[in-house]
This record gives sequence, C-alpha cells and structure tokens, in this order.
Amino acid sequence: MADKKKPNSADDRPQETDRQFLERYSIGTLMKDVLGKIVSNRPKDPITFLSDYFDSLEDQSNLVLKARNIIEMTHHSRPVFEMNVRQAYDIMLKQKVGKRLYGVNGTSYTDLIKTLCRDMPQPVTTKLLKKIECLDYEAITFDVFKSGVFTCCVLQDYVKLCEMLFNSLDFQSSGKVDKILSDVVNEQLKAALANTRTDARKIVEAGYNLGPDGLFYALERGMRSKSQLGGQTLEQFTIEICDAFLSKVKFNVY
Repeated sequence: MADKKKPNSADDRPQETDRQFLERYSIGTLMKDVLGKIVSNRPKDPITFLSDYFDSLEDQSNLVLKARNIIEMTHHSRPVFEMNVRQAYDIMLKQKVGKRLYGVNGTSYTDLIKTLCRDMPQPVTTKLLKKIECLDYEAITFDVFKSGVFTCCVLQDYVKLCEMLFNSLDFQSSGKVDKILSDVVNEQLKAALANTRTDARKIVEAGYNLGPDGLFYALERGMRSKSQLGGQTLEQFTIEICDAFLSKVKFNVY
C-alpha cells in the first residue's frame, strides 16, 4: 500500500516560476537601476563599480532608515531639531560611496528625502525633488543636507494642513470639494505667500487673507459664482495647493 503524502508537504506546494521569484525580490528594478547608473556615470572599471554598488546597498538602506528615525524624533520647530539633523548627517557619513570612500552623496541624500516624503502624494514629492535634488555623485555638505530635510519637514506640515482644509470644505463628506472653493483657497494662499517678510503692511494683509474672516468672504464670493467646474479629490486638492508652497522653494545650484 502506497504511503500517503502529508497534505502540507513541500511536494504539494505550487512551484514558483522564475518570473515570480524575480518580482518577489524586485530584481528587475534593481538591475535596471544599476545599469542606468553605469550608463550615466560611465566608470573606467564597470566591474569594480558594480562590486562597490552592491556592497553599499545594505549599508545605505540601513543608514538612511536610522537617519530618518533620528530626524522624525521631534518636530522641526523645536530647538533640538537641528541637533538631530546633525546627528542624522553624521550617521550617513558612515555610508560607503566608493572604494575606501565614505560620505553623503546625492544618491543617499535623495533616498532620505524620498523616505521622509513617503506619506505625500507622489506628484508632490516629484516636484519637490526637482527643486532640491542633487547629482548622484555630488558630495552633500551639511548645509545642503539640513536645508533639504527642513524643507521636506515643513512641506509635511503643509500637506497635513491641506488635508484638514479639504475636510473643512467637504461639507457633504463626499470625498470631493467644489473646484470653485478650491480655486478660491489656492488664490488666497498664493497671495499670502507672495508677500514679503519685510513689509509690515503686506504681512498684515497676508494674515487677514488666511484668517477666518478673509477666507470666509473669499469663499462666499466663490459660492455666488454660477460656474460649474466639478469637484476635486483630496489628492488633486493637495497637489494643487502644494504648488503654491513649492513655487517658493529655490532650486539647488550645482
């Protein structure tokens, strides 16, 4: 009489295809990334370049996560925040960026910014990176590092405020806000951000435009309009409102 196989034996499990194996470990994405770096950097010794690249992958991911955790320990408005950013920078200085070479380069800096922006809509992160990203091989000074991290943290607060504002304008809890109201808020924000810090009268005007009375009258004017522009989702609203903030972020100069 033949022996019965155990129902949960390894022989009964479906065999994983080569494609499934590669997808499970994101091998395709990894190889595409490294080949892109070889083409863009054109190293004299591609084999050594590949060796150094794969050696640094594990250390890079671990150090980026450690740096992120240090940065997120406190809000950017607290005095200790700059000390934490310095500590995060010192952690990332331990990363291997070449043969017998350690430090913070554009690649690790960009990876950190991306992980700090993980909860933002992707289009917002993409637009931010276009402003503050650095070249992959560029050595990142502490001042550049601090500026990028601070901008990212302030933008995080801005995105959270966008969500709160969206919920306030979503009177029917439908998951959408009237496009007219969205445009009114956007114009108020742009007007406020356009004002200079040194002009006291402009500062007062900006405070009024973003205050309860200023927004109320602006929204009331918008509601009187007979235009029909449809509605916006939270992501659409956030992306559009964040454009006003991102317009004030300066490009990095190489």
